[in-house]
Amino acid sequence: MDTKIVAAAKWSVITEVLAKLITPLTNIILAHMLAPTAFGILATIMMVISFAEMLADAGFQKFLVQHEFESTQDKQEATDVAFIANLVFSLVLWGAIIIGRDELAVLVGNDGLGIPLAVMGAMIPLSAFSSVQMALYRRDFNFKFLLNIRLITILTPILISIPMALMGYDYWSLIAGMLGSQLFTALALLKSRKNQIHLFFSSRVFMNMFNYSAWSLAEAFSIWLTAWVDTFIISRFLDAYYLGIYKMPMAIVTTVMAMATASLAPVLFAALSRVQNNQQAFSNTFFTFQRYMALFLVPLGVGLFVFQDFVVQLLLGPQWTLAGIVLGSWALSSAIMTVTANLISEIFRAKGMPNLSFWAQILHLVVLIPVIYICIQYDFSTFVYARSLVRMEMLVASMLLLALFVNMSAFRIISNISVYLITASIVGLIAYSILHLYDAVWWTVVCMLLCVVLYVAILYVIPSERIIIASGYKKVLSKVKRHN
Repeated sequence: MDTKIVAAAKWSVITEVLAKLITPLTNIILAHMLAPTAFGILATIMMVISFAEMLADAGFQKFLVQHEFESTQDKQEATDVAFIANLVFSLVLWGAIIIGRDELAVLVGNDGLGIPLAVMGAMIPLSAFSSVQMALYRRDFNFKFLLNIRLITILTPILISIPMALMGYDYWSLIAGMLGSQLFTALALLKSRKNQIHLFFSSRVFMNMFNYSAWSLAEAFSIWLTAWVDTFIISRFLDAYYLGIYKMPMAIVTTVMAMATASLAPVLFAALSRVQNNQQAFSNTFFTFQRYMALFLVPLGVGLFVFQDFVVQLLLGPQWTLAGIVLGSWALSSAIMTVTANLISEIFRAKGMPNLSFWAQILHLVVLIPVIYICIQYDFSTFVYARSLVRMEMLVASMLLLALFVNMSAFRIISNISVYLITASIVGLIAYSILHLYDAVWWTVVCMLLCVVLYVAILYVIPSERIIIASGYKKVLSKVKRHN
């Protein structure tokens, strides 16, 4: 791969690893201080805010990253128009939320909590202010600079949320922490790129951008609906306690998975966009990224499924016991989806076919909504398992569209990572069978270590994987020696 891409991936990984180490630690501390209900309330608020942020963005971020501009002037004009449009949209949406705050609160199952929803709406213009500038840095593969910004923003919840939680501010501590992070992000980007955004607007440029971004916006809506429809159903049929039990372990899994996806996916999208007309380079780049992600994420998902109860007790405490089934089932399905269906979506976007990703989401929603609506009528556990299992339908739909409309093998999406799927499954079955021989923490830790050793040992027997493992070991060893 290109040296610039590799360097971008390195800094992006460093950024996300630091963020994903500090952020979950903050959430774990808060989970011990606050009841699940507080996180449930925050989830319903974020359901509305994330929808508004999606509308405000209008798909312009992806346009700025992917589009091949004919000149620097064209890129500057598109940047200026996107910035002005996003900011105006966001202010209008925030105003609408303030006006209809009480009705929206009732709609999402939080009757009487209109004020927190209106306050949290400040995230929308703050996010819009930052989104275009973040897209420019990603386009230029300047992930090193983004590391500096993220280091500031990820520390904000520690400085705001935890002290406020200690003072008894309940869900307000979570709201203040998120608003503070977004505010510092906006301020840092304002200082760094203040002379690169101009007050310029052109309806011609806007319509040209929107013609492309309309599909991206439609796709973003389908992704939002897929991500939040379960939250809406739980808020309507159960209560904030169960919603907190449901969302917190999902957030932990998402955070863990995002160490790879949030760091490598932007780099992958930018890299694929640059070679979208060279099919050989496109395929090589994609499948290389996929293998490295699957090497770590597949066994991670299996491990979290097998050791779900231990992880929940360790991280969240006894009041979150019911969260074990959520964490385990979501981790297993997320590991598979992250290295397959999610990456196929990156192919669609990089090829300039966001409509395919949109239709994949629609095909999934047609199955998802009735399945989880029916299952919530039974009990919480049935709902949780059904929600995780039905995600596999999304993979099937994505592979079908890939085979029909893109010149890439859908079968290779699975075969490229089959060694990791098979090896992790074998190790997981062994771990599950011996885990309950002793009901003790020391035995659980021993089983976890045995899984790691066995997984690496099996892969080392395979010549192609031995090269990858040996190469990684040598790089780590050389860096250790260099620092010594």
